Amino acid sequence: MARPSRNRSLPKKNPFFTNLQNALIFLALAGIVVILIFLFSPLPKAKMPVASEVFDCNQQLVDTFYNQNRRAVTLEEIPPFLIKAFLAVEDHRFYQHYGLNPGRIIKAAWHDLRHNSLHQGGSTITQQLAKNAYLSHERTFMRKIKEAFLAIKLELHFSKNKILELYLNQIYFGHGAYGVKVAAQTYFGKSIAKLNQAELALMAGLPKGPAYYSPYLHPEAARKRIKSVLYRMQICNYISAAEYEAYSQQKLSLPGLKNKTKTAPYFMDFLQNEIAQIFPDSPGIIFTEGLKIESTLDLTMQQAAEKALQKGLPKLFRNQKGIPQPQGALIAINPTNGEIKALVGGSDYTKTQFNRAYQAKRQPGSSFKPIVYATALKNNYTLATQLDQTPQTYFIGSKAYRPLDNNKEDTTGNLSLRRALASSSNVISVKLLNEIGIPPVIQLAGTLGISSRLPKQLSLALGSGEVTPLELLTAYLPLANKGIAHQPFTIKKITARDGSILYAAKPKKSPVLDPGIAFLVTQALTDVLRPGGTAANIRYLLKRPAAGKTGTTEKNRDAWFVGYTPDLATCVYVGCDNNRSLPGSASRIAAPIWARFMRKALAKTPAHNFHKPTNVVKTNICQDTGLRATTLCPRRGEYFILGTEPKNFCEKHRYVRMLVCEKSGLLPGPYCRRIKEDELSLTEQPTETCRLCRKRSPRRLFDWLKRLFE
Repeated sequence: MARPSRNRSLPKKNPFFTNLQNALIFLALAGIVVILIFLFSPLPKAKMPVASEVFDCNQQLVDTFYNQNRRAVTLEEIPPFLIKAFLAVEDHRFYQHYGLNPGRIIKAAWHDLRHNSLHQGGSTITQQLAKNAYLSHERTFMRKIKEAFLAIKLELHFSKNKILELYLNQIYFGHGAYGVKVAAQTYFGKSIAKLNQAELALMAGLPKGPAYYSPYLHPEAARKRIKSVLYRMQICNYISAAEYEAYSQQKLSLPGLKNKTKTAPYFMDFLQNEIAQIFPDSPGIIFTEGLKIESTLDLTMQQAAEKALQKGLPKLFRNQKGIPQPQGALIAINPTNGEIKALVGGSDYTKTQFNRAYQAKRQPGSSFKPIVYATALKNNYTLATQLDQTPQTYFIGSKAYRPLDNNKEDTTGNLSLRRALASSSNVISVKLLNEIGIPPVIQLAGTLGISSRLPKQLSLALGSGEVTPLELLTAYLPLANKGIAHQPFTIKKITARDGSILYAAKPKKSPVLDPGIAFLVTQALTDVLRPGGTAANIRYLLKRPAAGKTGTTEKNRDAWFVGYTPDLATCVYVGCDNNRSLPGSASRIAAPIWARFMRKALAKTPAHNFHKPTNVVKTNICQDTGLRATTLCPRRGEYFILGTEPKNFCEKHRYVRMLVCEKSGLLPGPYCRRIKEDELSLTEQPTETCRLCRKRSPRRLFDWLKRLFE
């Protein structure tokens, strides 16, 4: 029998299967590489907007801004009982698995297959975080696959404690509350550290059904949910049976769901505008990034401002939209740095969001006059300069313009600039503007902070240009602050969630006015609150050095008072939105609001005098002439820029004794028989010789002869 040949060749491999096998190996390796790249690549940005908090200057929380009302806390700030409660009901093997719990997944998948649905849960805490932070809530197998991969990726990038912390800050609890911190305040009105065990158990049970388990909507279901959470904690050996019984009987503190009233809403509107300027590419950052914003607001002053405006506004009527009229605004600023301490833009934010503090342009009336007087002082006028207050007609083309004081045509005499400003003389203000020119006044107004376009006409002296209250107050700040201007602002510092500083205000001071001129205008404005001034009626309300100016427009349409101390500058505006007349002038409407606010706002601030610059001197002058006073003059002290004080002594009140004719009062002539010694001022001294006695001398001789022969 022949043996098989040993040289017979082996069967050849099919090239098709060889190529397929290589391809599968390649695809498997490529898939592994893709998965590894996915798992170890950086996580995408989480969809977890966090509320930003705004604090006042005393670190009191004022308000929060959010799309989702969420304020983050660290795991260390969360009570251990609450952590155990969540683990018991959501994922008691959280610290043992790596993002996925195979047993729960198989059980949930079997349930879904039997019932042809995707309703059964099975997600771990890590998977729930992945779903809430990165995915939509659609119920599909593809989303489940993405959820599983992201869960593993989270476990690779974060520690267990960090994942748990993110989860507890992410989840929704109902009634607009996201995260455990906000939920505790929303439901129980207190911090999570002060919740009892029953309240903490309910917190852990709410996310499964926020509406159904709400103690305000379904109290019985909430109580059952508490017991089920506590029972799970007992099963997991987190609490004993005795503790279960004790905690099940604890009462819930339920202060009620509050419709939160916004604090300082008009201020917050202005603050949001400033945020948009700081972050022009991300104006909505305040609603999502969990910023800590340290503002300039002083809550005590803000409350005083709202109360003063609300109390002081007359109640005349409601417009077609139901908004009470008149409306008003109040702004208070620290003149030394520009910090806005209080801002009110209307009587009720719920009825009108129009912010009159910086959106309403109205005529300021006489409250614009200090800018005219400051311009005059820059042009070698002094507070002692006297102008004739007799009304004058100005012709502008074919039109005549004739300003009056108190609608009186018979006003005469001279007024010093100090008295003219304190008494708010229209005649003097227009004469002054006519003498110094309109362009310098407009230029100074712009330098001081008024950006609105002003009319190039003489009525500008009476405040015919339209400005916002914020603009006008900004222009007054250098008067209160030695001629130094500050741009008003609301934000001091912005800190990110990680503690890094995103923004820190750096107030820039700009010298815009000679400190001496600022002091002189201020001194004149202090007389506004004294007898003879337009706001003397409010002096008793504020017993400290203060300066200010009233402003009333035609037919009492607008009422203003802008005033300041060395520590605080405040503008009050009152007017009807439809320009209807007010029931009084600024001294009766706006000024009392200002005084009541300032008294309350500065109650704990020591009174300070206005600082006198080194280039200002005080000289005694004659009240009647404005010249240097003699010992016989009715005198008063007046401030001058060094070198502008009067050099000549008053001649009206310099007296000499001399002989005069008794009948004519002139120098005695040769025919004067009755001569007397009289005391006369230099301006009253006769310079002519008496001729009256000379004219009558022949007649006197005839009469003497007639009597002799009788």
